[in-house]
Amino acid sequence: MSGPALSVVIPAYNQAGLLRHSLEALRNQTLDAHLYEVIVVDDGSTDDTAAVAAALEMSDRHIRLLRHDRNRGRSAARNTGVRAARGEIVVFVDSDVVVRPDFLGHHLDAHRRAHAAVLCRGPVVPVPDLPLPERIPPTGMSPAYLDTANASLPRQEVVAAGWFDEHFPAYGWEDFDLGFRLQRRGLRRVFRRGAVAFHIQTIFDPAGFADALRKEEERARTAVYLYHKHPHWQTTLLIQGTRAHRVFYFALAGAGLLHPGNAVRIAGALRRRGLISLSYLVLRNVLNWHYIQALGLAWRRAPGDRPPS
Repeated sequence: MSGPALSVVIPAYNQAGLLRHSLEALRNQTLDAHLYEVIVVDDGSTDDTAAVAAALEMSDRHIRLLRHDRNRGRSAARNTGVRAARGEIVVFVDSDVVVRPDFLGHHLDAHRRAHAAVLCRGPVVPVPDLPLPERIPPTGMSPAYLDTANASLPRQEVVAAGWFDEHFPAYGWEDFDLGFRLQRRGLRRVFRRGAVAFHIQTIFDPAGFADALRKEEERARTAVYLYHKHPHWQTTLLIQGTRAHRVFYFALAGAGLLHPGNAVRIAGALRRRGLISLSYLVLRNVLNWHYIQALGLAWRRAPGDRPPS
């Protein structure tokens, strides 16, 4: 082969700290180094994200850094990476994702065994920080057909499906949108349980939690855009846009007893008692309810129809 088999595409925006760990994990794969490349697309970061990637690019010829002169969004960053990819298969991970040494080997093996074009998915396990757990905690399968925290597919399939939509207004759902189009094309999906990706969610400190709240608000706005592109019941369920979702997440947030004003303090107290999983659930449930509330606000502000409850 004249080029690598796999091209790993990572969009990065103001993620200097976690990007270093993500790239180090991808450098230390059991897969032969000549079989893959790593493309980092710095999407107009204002921190040291580009410097982190540039330093690793200088020490490892398999890492390539591409840069946007301004923040254009994750769809544009991924499209830039896919256009530059030399591999027949593109692997999508995020800049706050850290993988195990056998990660890329599992993805490549899945495509070689398929003998036809497939979309390969693996588990995405949320963890609060490093180091990674030795035992993989139980995790549910994402309802997304395509989850770009951990997925691989032929580069040509992204092109044929029409690329990532760069008109998404903010964070979230752009991979679901491409997934709908890939699904309509009949691309078969396979699940590789061994290809585990750990999503580092730094939500336990006030600054990290505030950033997570902002992302939930952005995700609500983009959910409305996704529904207007794909107005059917499957989208309604994916964006959690039903009355049942509102009741469910309101209950999980303690019927209003847990809220952004006290969630970090309560989670911190639980962590100090060693109740790590419970502390994470407290924060996650508050974030989920914040998203549901933001979704209702986004629907009221957006023109056009909204899904039936």
